[in-house]
Amino acid sequence: MERRRRPGAQRGCVRGGSRSAGEVQHRRIRQGGPREARRLHDRVAGRAVGTGERAKGEDGMRSASRSWLTWTLPIVTVAVLLLAWQAVTAGGLVSPSQFPTMTDTMAALGREVGTGRVWPAIGATLAGWVIGMVITILLGLLIGTALAFNAFAQRSAAPVIEIFKAIPAIAILPLVILIAGSTLPMKVFLVCFAAFWPFLIQVIYGVRSMDPIVLDTARALGVRGARRFLMVSVPSASPYLVTGMRIASAQALILCVVAEIVGGAAGIGRNILLAQNTGVVAYPTMYAYILVAGILGIALTGAFFLLEKRVMHWHESQRNIRESNKVGAA
Repeated sequence: MERRRRPGAQRGCVRGGSRSAGEVQHRRIRQGGPREARRLHDRVAGRAVGTGERAKGEDGMRSASRSWLTWTLPIVTVAVLLLAWQAVTAGGLVSPSQFPTMTDTMAALGREVGTGRVWPAIGATLAGWVIGMVITILLGLLIGTALAFNAFAQRSAAPVIEIFKAIPAIAILPLVILIAGSTLPMKVFLVCFAAFWPFLIQVIYGVRSMDPIVLDTARALGVRGARRFLMVSVPSASPYLVTGMRIASAQALILCVVAEIVGGAAGIGRNILLAQNTGVVAYPTMYAYILVAGILGIALTGAFFLLEKRVMHWHESQRNIRESNKVGAA
């Protein structure tokens, strides 16, 4: 007769088979001692290290790809625009006397750089921009913080801020030229008038958006006056401050160039005006200085973006940007 297997024995075989790999490893460790245990540990660790290295390699390749695209796409876009400019002007779609070709403009720019006339113009424009921005930032921080912490003063000053914010800076240019003449103080005043109001509003909003717990903690720790301004108000309102500075810097550069064109102050704008008054022959030079003004604006905007990235790397907004970039890359 066929011997009937016991259920318990069958279950034991199944359990034994399922645990055979683990039992073999434990038996090897018991027989081999510490040497076998170290060998097994090194093998498992080696697999983990290999997996980690592969992951790092893939992340590095993705990062390099993102960096390559970040630098390549703008260059390709600029190249396409320059080629389109050359095609439109050389093809006769517009009059060369009114809109010179890209090659003529670049040749004129090369001559201005070679003769050295472009550098004093850039320096004069930047001088008015820098002085005006420094005054704007200092006054905006002090006045904006004071208004943000005093509700009565803020309500009293609100109509004045709205009135002056609505006045275009170019509208007061004749009056400023009449008083100050075609000088550097004229440019500085116009820069401050154009850039101060948007920056002031950003400072007020930034300080008012501070967490009340942060303010209560500062009061409890005895942080007051200038220390509270530097250690609490400025870091908490930094996203608004950086945005305000970026907006103000663009308006300040525009007003600098406009003041130089209309008022005749030294700088890029006056060189544009002189080239235009010279006649059609100097039109490529005029467009070359317009390109210089645009390149200067791009450089200043990029500098503010880099400053924001470096100074505010700790802020939640920058962390969110980094996380979104990682998600987009994945």
